[in-house]
Amino acid sequence: TRSILYHGLNDINLYVEDANRQYEYETIFKRLLGDRYHIRTIFALGGKPNVEKGYREFGANYNGIKNFYIVDGDFDRYINRNREKMILDDCFIYLKTYNIENYYIDEQACLLFAKGLLMQTDAVVRQRIDFCAWKTRIVSEAKKLFLCYCFLKAIDAPEKSVSRSPYLFIDNNTGFEKTDGSFSTYLDHVKSLSEDYDSQIEAITSVYEAENGLEYFNLICGKFLLTSLMCYLSKITRHSIKMDNFKWFLLTHFDVTSLDYVKERLLA
Repeated sequence: TRSILYHGLNDINLYVEDANRQYEYETIFKRLLGDRYHIRTIFALGGKPNVEKGYREFGANYNGIKNFYIVDGDFDRYINRNREKMILDDCFIYLKTYNIENYYIDEQACLLFAKGLLMQTDAVVRQRIDFCAWKTRIVSEAKKLFLCYCFLKAIDAPEKSVSRSPYLFIDNNTGFEKTDGSFSTYLDHVKSLSEDYDSQIEAITSVYEAENGLEYFNLICGKFLLTSLMCYLSKITRHSIKMDNFKWFLLTHFDVTSLDYVKERLLA
């Protein structure tokens, strides 16, 4: 209904998943596109199924206005059944990462945020934070968890996965994996759900690595990574950090050229 009411007010129509987060996408696309298009509103539909429904209803254009649909990459590419259902249309764009928050995980934006807390020079901040070491470690630790989550989706298990609290896995004092054995307990539970666990994980891993190589950053939910990074920075800087403030800072400072592949699709 809003698409019809706003007809003629947008140069292009953008449909996204995240309900009530139009302001985030507006900020990102203003940074990405500059003044190239006038976009009065962005249509946040509340989940990928709703975006797919919008595509089936409105298609690539509505009364001469181009429509673009932008959805999370999540696990679809790595589950054969889901890959077959992916929409192949230039106007339907799957993010290369798990979700939009992955792009906020940007080293320079993180260091700039930390500089305001540490009040030290760039060289000191870079050494104290050691962003690359944090990223390498948390991706390595979280890889096994998100392979489990992908497996759960592959077998249609009626269990929460990515929506589970990050703090079930992350130690809020360090930002890294808890050392209490909670993941091992969870892994045993997940394995008990299907005798095909090992073969399924092998198949998912094979498909993932064929597309992304050995770097598992794109498999892991950006919200999970933001939680880890916030906890890690709180420890290093000895400051209490509020997620909303932290996320907004990164959103407005991350290297937006990382989304140039989306920009190119829109301009083409």
